[in-house]
Parts: sequence; C-alpha cells; structure tokens
Amino acid sequence: MLILKGIVIGIGKIIPGVSGSMLAISMGIYQKLIDSINNFFTSPKKNFKFLFKVAIGVISSIVFLSNIILKCLDKYYIITMFFFIGLIIGGFDDIKINICRKNNYITYISFIIVLLLGLINVDNDITIKNNIINSIYFIFIGFVDALTMVIPGISGTATLMMLGAYKSVMLMFSNLLYIENIKILIPYIIGMAFGGILTVKLVNYLFNYYKSKTYSAILGFSIATIFLMFTMSINSFYTFKDLILAFILLFIGIYLSKKINHLFSD
Repeated sequence: MLILKGIVIGIGKIIPGVSGSMLAISMGIYQKLIDSINNFFTSPKKNFKFLFKVAIGVISSIVFLSNIILKCLDKYYIITMFFFIGLIIGGFDDIKINICRKNNYITYISFIIVLLLGLINVDNDITIKNNIINSIYFIFIGFVDALTMVIPGISGTATLMMLGAYKSVMLMFSNLLYIENIKILIPYIIGMAFGGILTVKLVNYLFNYYKSKTYSAILGFSIATIFLMFTMSINSFYTFKDLILAFILLFIGIYLSKKINHLFSD
C-alpha cells in the first residue's frame, strides 16, 4: 500500500500543477513522512523501512512517466500546459481553507516576488557550459525541488519550468544511465538531500507557528506560477484548434484536480 501511495505522490511530483505533498496529505501519510525524516535516528530501522517503500513508488512514477510528459510538451505544448494550469487552479480550494483573511498581504507579496523572479527566465531553458557552475546550479535546483516536495500546494515541476531546469531534470530521469545525465543527477541529489533535511525542519516550524501565513505565501506562489505558465504557453506556436483544445483541457484539469483532492480527503 505504501508503494502504491508513493506512485501516486510521484505522479503529483512529475506533472506540473500537481503537488505531491498535497497528495501525501490527502492520503494521510504527509505527517508521517515529515516525522520519519525529522526524527529518523530515534527509530532508524522503522523509519528507513517506511521511507524506502514510499521512495520506491515515487521513483518508479518519475522514471516511467518522464518520457511521456516530455513528448506531450513537445507535440502538444499549449494543450498540455493549459491542462497543467487547470490542475493548479483546481487545488486552490484546499489551500484557501487554511488562510486567514488578514494574511492576504502575504499572498500579494509572494505573488510579486515570484513573478519578478520568474519573468527573468520565463520560457527559457538554462544551458551552462562550465562544469563547476553547472554542478552548483543543479545543487541549487535539487535544493529548490526538495523544498517544493515538502511544502504542500507548491508544484515542483512548475517551479522547475520557471527556473529553466524542467527539461534537463526530466531528460535526466528518462535516461539515468546516460553519462551526461549522471553529471546532473549527482549534484541534484546532493541539493535534494540538504534541501530535504532543512526544509522538513523549517516546514515543521512554520506549520506549527505560522500555518495561515505559510498557506498565504503558497497561494501567492501558485497564482504567480499560473501567470508564468500562461505566458509561456501564449508565446509558443499553436493553431486555433490547439487553443480550443487547450481551454477544454484547462477545465478538465480543474475538474480532475478537484475530484482527486476530494477522493483522497474522503
């Protein structure tokens, strides 16, 4: 059962717009994951067994689905992106119920900050020739990706798109044995390890003492991500037929996201 839940979380991790951590919350294992990482050495054998089973499911999803997602983006870019945007919008209800009205200013501030950062590199994939800088960059990407995996409501893949690393990371997972991808994988894992440990402790603190404000920031981040993904989509090549299909998939994405959240919360 844990492996199956890991597969579902992995699907949420690989599809832009879906939050793997929100799915973990919905399936009732999020707090257990946080506790197992945060207090790993209090019961290492038990915690390792639990984390290993979930990790097997997550990794399986990522490895087997990465090629499919890349092909969809390559052949049906605007249609696929609008579907992902719909998935983000559909998850707003679960974020908003945890927000106090007086914290709205944090939503606006987060939106502006993320928007400014995102517009620096919107619709661009980073290409770095220097090996040392490349390694540092993917340590940073791994760190950020770990943060998005832990904080509920934030789509890690949408964030990677904004940072220009989505294709590189997806190609890495789709062909792990390729030597050039291993050069990306090692610094990425190092970044994820540090990011995961630090973020778990930070999230534990924020949700205990600043839950409403934290969710306000998550909402602002999500709204800014939608705007950036929309900008990336509109700037791509598409036909009128593609645009019609994109809007249809947008509403399908919203519907599916709401259904998935309700399914796992029941």
